Amino acid sequence: MQNEILDLPLDEPQEEELDLADGGRRFGTYLIDRILSQLLAGFLLVTTTSLEEDGSNDVSGFLLIYLTLFGYYTVMEGAFNGKTIGKFILRTKAVCEDGSPLTWEKAALRSLCRLIPFEPFSFLASTRGWHDSLSKTYVVNDRKHKI
Repeated sequence: MQNEILDLPLDEPQEEELDLADGGRRFGTYLIDRILSQLLAGFLLVTTTSLEEDGSNDVSGFLLIYLTLFGYYTVMEGAFNGKTIGKFILRTKAVCEDGSPLTWEKAALRSLCRLIPFEPFSFLASTRGWHDSLSKTYVVNDRKHKI
């Protein structure tokens, strides 16, 4: 059913209805998750590099870092209801635009969009990064886990 005056769906919550996470929490989760994913990538890079002796692992190193970043975010957000370790610590979670739980497809799309060069700078022009807007998701405060 459409609202004829505003031409908006009546059954979908609007952005104002969602308890959006503030920029400080978003930046904090970014730092925590980026450090953890880079540590994981570094560990994997060191263990696989020791197996290769020819020194031709520059491209494979970059590929491993990007695959680790993609895998970290996709698996965490897909398996843990839109949460990563950083989101667990700072009590936020990613949800679909209508407020419903994040799907595996949305988690994978968010992760893929994070690989766009300069994507973190998209927050300078908006409170919603490209990985949010392109995947049609939001990051909200997780009220169930307040201390």
